[in-house]
Amino acid sequence: MRMKSAALALLLSLVCLLPRTSFADQLTLTGVGGQSTDGIYVYPYDFTVTGPGLNDTNVAMSCLSFNREVYVGESWTVNAVAVSAITSAGLDGESQKDFIEDAWLYNQYAGATTQQQISDIQFALWYVMDPTTAVTSESGYTSGYSTSSASLDASALAAFNSGNYSFDANDTVYVPVAGGYPTQDGEPQIFMDGPLPGGQSQPPITPEPTSLVLLGTGLLGAVGIMRRRLFDASPETTK
Repeated sequence: MRMKSAALALLLSLVCLLPRTSFADQLTLTGVGGQSTDGIYVYPYDFTVTGPGLNDTNVAMSCLSFNREVYVGESWTVNAVAVSAITSAGLDGESQKDFIEDAWLYNQYAGATTQQQISDIQFALWYVMDPTTAVTSESGYTSGYSTSSASLDASALAAFNSGNYSFDANDTVYVPVAGGYPTQDGEPQIFMDGPLPGGQSQPPITPEPTSLVLLGTGLLGAVGIMRRRLFDASPETTK
C-alpha cells in the first residue's frame, strides 16, 4: 500500500512538472512589414507560432533586442511568458523594469497613425534594453532614435514608477530557449506581441514559482490519497 502510494506521488510530481518543459513554442520569422529606418526593419515582424494545439500565422510582433540578429525563414524554440508574470528577478538577463516599460511602449502602437510614429516606438523599445547599441554604437543608426523616441521612453519610465501595470495584462514576450537557436546566428532576439496567439487558448509559460506551486499541489494531492487509503484499511473501518 505505501509503495503504491509513493509511486503515485512520484507520478503526480512528474506530471506537475510537465507544463514547464513541454509547452515551449516555436517561432518562425515569415516576413517583415517592409518599413525601415536607417536601413533597419521596424515593427511589424511577422511570425508563425506553433506549439501543442497551436498554429497561428501572420502574428505581428515587435523586436525588443537590437543587438541580436535573425533572418526570414529561420525558426527557434521559445517560452511564451506573460509580462505580468515576470518577477523582480527578470528574464533572460533583462530586468522586470525593462519588460514592463517595453509593454507600455508596445501598447502605443495601437495609436500610431504614421510610419514615423511606428519607427519612434520601435527605437524607444530598443533603447530600453540596448541603450548603447541601439543609439550610438553603429554609424548611421543614430537618427532612428528621435526626440519623440526619447519622450516615449520618459513616459514608459513614468508608467513603471507609477506602480500601476494594468497595461501589461495582454502582453507576451517570446524568450529564446538555449539549445533551440538558429545554428548560424547565436541567440535570437526577444519579441513581444499583445493578445496571446490562438485567442488566448494557450496560457503562457510562467517563471519557476508557478511550477513550484503546481508541484506542491500535486504532492498535497498524493498525500491526501495515501492518507485516505491507509484510513480505509484500518481495523476501525473494515467491519
